[in-house]
Amino acid sequence: MDTFDYSAFDRSGNRLTGSVAATTAREARDILRSRDLTPVDLKQVKQKQAKKKSLRGKVKHKDLTQATRQLAILIDAATPVEESLKVVALQFEKSAMRSILMDVRSRVMEGSRLADALAAHPRTFSKLYVAMVNSGETSGQLAPVLDRVAIDLEASLEVKNKIFGAIAYPVILSIVAIVVVVLLMVFLVPQIVEQFASLDQELPWLTKMVIGASDFIQSYGWLLAVVIFGLVYGSRQALKNEALQLRWSSFLLGVPMVGKLISSVNAARFARTMSGLLDSGTPALASMEASLHTLRNSTMRKAVTEAAVKVREGSPISSSLKQSGTFPPLVIQMVAGGEASGDIGKMFSKSADYLESDFDRFTTVFLNLLNPMIIILLSFVVLLIILAMYMPMLQMVAV
Repeated sequence: MDTFDYSAFDRSGNRLTGSVAATTAREARDILRSRDLTPVDLKQVKQKQAKKKSLRGKVKHKDLTQATRQLAILIDAATPVEESLKVVALQFEKSAMRSILMDVRSRVMEGSRLADALAAHPRTFSKLYVAMVNSGETSGQLAPVLDRVAIDLEASLEVKNKIFGAIAYPVILSIVAIVVVVLLMVFLVPQIVEQFASLDQELPWLTKMVIGASDFIQSYGWLLAVVIFGLVYGSRQALKNEALQLRWSSFLLGVPMVGKLISSVNAARFARTMSGLLDSGTPALASMEASLHTLRNSTMRKAVTEAAVKVREGSPISSSLKQSGTFPPLVIQMVAGGEASGDIGKMFSKSADYLESDFDRFTTVFLNLLNPMIIILLSFVVLLIILAMYMPMLQMVAV
């Protein structure tokens, strides 16, 4: 089946444009006439061209959220999926979202499930997005699930903005500190060292250390930068290996404070998604299989995958997660309470609320301590350099 771009008039004389999936141009015209449209222009779009067109450009987070929410509203109003996709797509005139949604619509009209059609565009729709849509289609709760996805997308953007706002100042401060130290070592220290050449005396050890560091940065600074870049790039490439990524994730979970923070953040994200899916009527097992895609830590993701297998065999969710040994005890206890009371979705939501508020408190305290520590460290380094440069002069005066 091919895709045809069309231009047609409706009964009121309004000119409409869009795409239609059909085997032949004649069939495409018949489909348009069945919709009370009079085609005036019809052009076949080859599959390769359609695919390139659908993947052109990057979809903004805002556009994805808007499209998801509108799809949820239309589908909840009993609008057919293919018609909902078309209505939403036509609202995006200058965004790649329009061509992507039209391609998704064509695939749905050809018989594909919505989740499968979305999966054909991995750059736009993440594995979690596709998994949640799949669970919504399977459970017959597509509209509530899409609404939940839209809420999660909005929350995700809010968290990103919060994290960026929190780390922006210390990152900029750290960069300024490094630049100041490098400038001192490259420009100030060499000029002062020239004055020491005429002094016939032994230089203090601190001065020798600073001069040596200055010479090293001037001679091999570029090499040091290349090595650091190589280590960062090499580490990123190495972590693409599943086995190495799993070991690194397990190591991070074992680091004091850092491991607890990573565990809490991932558990909160997992619990929040589980709550939304369960409240929308998605079965527990399908909810787990969809929610595991929210976990960024490979060890925790593997643990949930294994826990899902145990749930499929009949084990409670709480005991399955407890056996993994990677989730905070709070989540396990609250989920167990939810299973006992029959309201597990509510307990997942409460545990997510607690973990998120705990994360906010931790980051606030940490950043309040980090910022002055960076300033103190920068001041100490600068003072050390200045002291090293003036020590020979003070030594000469004392003599």
